[in-house]
Amino acid sequence: MDANALIYLIKTGLSQEFISLTEDDLIIDKSVYDEVVEKGMENKYPDAYNAKDFLEKNQIPIIPIDIKSDLNKFRDPGETSCYILAKKEGICISSDIRANRKFKNLNVAFMELDTFFYNQLLKNRIDKKRFMSILNELKGVNGTSANRISIFLELISNEGEKNE
Repeated sequence: MDANALIYLIKTGLSQEFISLTEDDLIIDKSVYDEVVEKGMENKYPDAYNAKDFLEKNQIPIIPIDIKSDLNKFRDPGETSCYILAKKEGICISSDIRANRKFKNLNVAFMELDTFFYNQLLKNRIDKKRFMSILNELKGVNGTSANRISIFLELISNEGEKNE
């Protein structure tokens, strides 16, 4: 998970729901922790303290990744570590449009938060009303856009037509 995705989960209060819906282990790199928690606490961002509590409560592994060889491909260490972890095994949860384009070009599995929750809707792990609420919460912190919401609405509409 990159720093943006973690911040959006914390700001919206969706972090615990995300963890309960996640079927795979969640791992973050020390650079993501440093960016969100350490720098956030230095700057007195309340979300930094909430992120620290969330990570500790859920015993999320924070592992150091050697990012030197790939740092030139990305804007910051968090995106780089997300890329390296996903390249080895798993999916990078990222809400950074530019980073996601790079992940796609480098054939690395990634997923945006809104897509993660859409997949939970498709698996009937959340209902449509909850999904729409999540989209609105993410939009409120710039974790998704009106354009992406309209795409999800169209997908839901098409899915409903298939089931009729």
